[in-house]
Amino acid sequence: MFTVEIKINGSLISHIYGHNEGDTANGCKYRYEFYEVETRKVTNGFVVHPRQDGITELIKIILKDAKK
Repeated sequence: MFTVEIKINGSLISHIYGHNEGDTANGCKYRYEFYEVETRKVTNGFVVHPRQDGITELIKIILKDAKK
């Protein structure tokens, strides 16, 4: 499990919660929840990510997927 908080001047603007759901042929499957404070919008989804690419790349993938 991981969480990411995005803040501006100390004020939370968005939050990501993620959980590794297990391995697939293409990497690990992660379930995520992306919350945007201003709009109170919650986006849920799944992404697949090779663990060796690191958490920064995983966060980028989640942000792209959540904005579809």
